[in-house]
Amino acid sequence: MIIAPVRSQVAFSEGRLDAKYYCSPGVLANERVQMLGASGVVLRTVGGDGGLGQVGATSRTRRVYAAQGEESLPYLRPYDVFDYLPQPAGQLSKSGSAGLESLMPEVGTILQTCSGRNLGPLAYADEYISQFVVSDDMLRLHIADETDRLYVLAFLSTPTGQALLTRSKTGNVIDHLSADDLASVRVPFLDAQVVNDIAETMGGVVKTRERSRLRLQQLVREFVEDLPPIPSSTPLREGWTVRATDLRSRLDVAVHDPIVGQIRSDLLALGGKRVQEIAETSMPNRYKRYYVDEGHGRPIMSGRHLLQMKPVNLQYISARALDFEAYELGAGTLVFGARGRAEERISLPALITDDRAAWLASHNVMRVRPKANVSPGWLYLCFSTDHVQRQGKASAFGSVVDVVDPVNLNEVVLPPMDEDLGHEAYECWQKFAEASRVEADVIDRLENAMLSRLETV
Repeated sequence: MIIAPVRSQVAFSEGRLDAKYYCSPGVLANERVQMLGASGVVLRTVGGDGGLGQVGATSRTRRVYAAQGEESLPYLRPYDVFDYLPQPAGQLSKSGSAGLESLMPEVGTILQTCSGRNLGPLAYADEYISQFVVSDDMLRLHIADETDRLYVLAFLSTPTGQALLTRSKTGNVIDHLSADDLASVRVPFLDAQVVNDIAETMGGVVKTRERSRLRLQQLVREFVEDLPPIPSSTPLREGWTVRATDLRSRLDVAVHDPIVGQIRSDLLALGGKRVQEIAETSMPNRYKRYYVDEGHGRPIMSGRHLLQMKPVNLQYISARALDFEAYELGAGTLVFGARGRAEERISLPALITDDRAAWLASHNVMRVRPKANVSPGWLYLCFSTDHVQRQGKASAFGSVVDVVDPVNLNEVVLPPMDEDLGHEAYECWQKFAEASRVEADVIDRLENAMLSRLETV
């Protein structure tokens, strides 16, 4: 235990008596910002009087999920907004949930999680995100000036900015961040050339992601248009019969759903192929992990991380844990969480690009590696359709935790190949990777520019 004294006048001026506030990395970050201000750098608060913008804290909104056929709006939970292509967590009833439209962020809004175990990461509301109702557990930062907005987005993503944000959090088990906490963060504006360069680069990142998201969404729709419609579901209480010879050692209801059987038949009639004919599927055995700090091992992703542009709370494991080469994901591999609860987005796919080719994934992650001359982008489009999702989820087993294993996945029937759409889909994923690389670079440049300025003080 390290004991460090804090002057009473400091404690009273800050209005905080909890030790973690004064022991956080935010202490050093705040000192750096103060020194930058003393050197002549302009400091501006994120919000408040004379601030850069307005921080909006949404009021708790009643969520009523829509019945089938009811007018509704798609809903995103806080951590959904960090995904490559966020998928709705449900449909909210417009009549049963008042004020839903106010929770649909305007394009250009910076979103900040204000409640949860992983505060800090920010999301930018583009045209894709603005289609959704976003949880009231996210603060809304509105900055009218585009250059200021993009520069602030970059600064708050730097180690210094993240430390300042998380310093103010409260709560013993669940962390909380208030609108005032975000508004009070001071942003150092370096010289005009640096500010404009950072903002312009971040603008390119935002636009690339937006275009890739919208195009990928459209590609999935175009792909589905050529597939047979999925028959309307039969209420479970009406039941159905199954021949004893067709049970195949499975007595659970979902796997014998006649709708799923009809989907398979329709796809086979179109010339579709089973997964085992076009790809190699695998899930590694459970393995021992020795967690280390970043820079001393390989990143390892959970099923949740697979879907995120910037994995939140990513962990690293030591080389002595296992033979890395045997567990590397490899570029072009389709992956999804294959072991978990329904709310954990089991079976939602992602593609591994060059930037994550050497990364690892947990034993809960399914690997689907396309065979020669099979388009990874087409494979992604297949697994994004309800036709394949229904089959995959029907094949899952387990009473509490759902599991999709390679044996059952191999029997899933995929739609016929479309190389043109598949090629475009893979290009979208490559653009995601490039945007992430550029973003990481510009954040490093801004952090280094601030540190360089301090060296001259």
